[in-house]
Amino acid sequence: MLKFFTCIVCVCLLFSGNAFAENEKYAVEIKVDVSDENASIAREKAINSATRAAVNAIAKRLSTSDGAKKIADMNDAQIINFIKETSVISEKNSDVRYIAELKIIVNEELLKEYMKEREIPVVYRNATSVLVIPVFREFSDDTPILWEENNLWKQAWDTSTNNSAIKILSISHNPNYQSLIDAKQASNADYYALEALSEASGIKDIYILEASYKGIEGLNIMVTSISGDKFEFEVQGTKSSSDELFKKAVQQSKTEIERHMLLKTSQYQEKLNEVVILYHYPSLKYWISAEQKIKNITSISNIQVQAMAPGKAQFKISFSGSPKVLKEQFKAIGYNLENADTHMILHDIKE
Repeated sequence: MLKFFTCIVCVCLLFSGNAFAENEKYAVEIKVDVSDENASIAREKAINSATRAAVNAIAKRLSTSDGAKKIADMNDAQIINFIKETSVISEKNSDVRYIAELKIIVNEELLKEYMKEREIPVVYRNATSVLVIPVFREFSDDTPILWEENNLWKQAWDTSTNNSAIKILSISHNPNYQSLIDAKQASNADYYALEALSEASGIKDIYILEASYKGIEGLNIMVTSISGDKFEFEVQGTKSSSDELFKKAVQQSKTEIERHMLLKTSQYQEKLNEVVILYHYPSLKYWISAEQKIKNITSISNIQVQAMAPGKAQFKISFSGSPKVLKEQFKAIGYNLENADTHMILHDIKE
């Protein structure tokens, strides 16, 4: 009886836009190396793995990280529908192994159509880069640090890999950059320092991400862009799990920046909807918790509190997608959202 071998896949994505014709701009070259019971099975698994890798790679270029994840969650039978053409550049095999370099062309129009039908955001933008300046204060009233060796926040950014639809870079320890901006200037979003840094780096979009511990539980992240936009969010975790906490904060920051960049494009802004929501709560801590959870919903671009009264809050949100999807997103964080005459009503889901 034949012995089963472990299936090993080594995928290498090689994008070279200049090498492809315009109608092949969604072509991907992938290297595969798979071993299994026999070469035929190994080849089938290699093709499936390469197909999935190609579609996932294109999805990351077309959408946000959350959107790309939804594409990645599809099964092989669904993934194959988005392939326009597969060709072999080179291949070799043994009795149990298949090694090849494949060229896969993704049907981008069909993929975009599917994404729109499933309300997965399609990113209408040219390739761009974002420069991140990770400023750290152990606590909010401490002196900010940037270039110091004990800046754990910058260390986390420096060791992270880019897996976003946008190329998001941490400012490097370049002597020229260090002479242009320090921690205090970054914390104050000094206009002249940021403009000089933008000119020196060739990157127009710069974000200052100022992190500080939220007591012993998680991090507060204050974000300011070079254009003056400001927003903040919290990262859940514990101070004692420093490495994991900062790693999580980097990934969450990339998602927030990605969403902010996406919302700046006119094509996406045209799809935003607004709704007024009324929420009755038993105590103030319920509202504080609800507000933070709502801010973390990816499709919501803005939340504006219009009125507060004992046990009651009225707020307006701007969101993308359909009201049906919005209700599902609220349900996922523990709330029911119901229609009323001119507004919506938010209720806690009883456990």
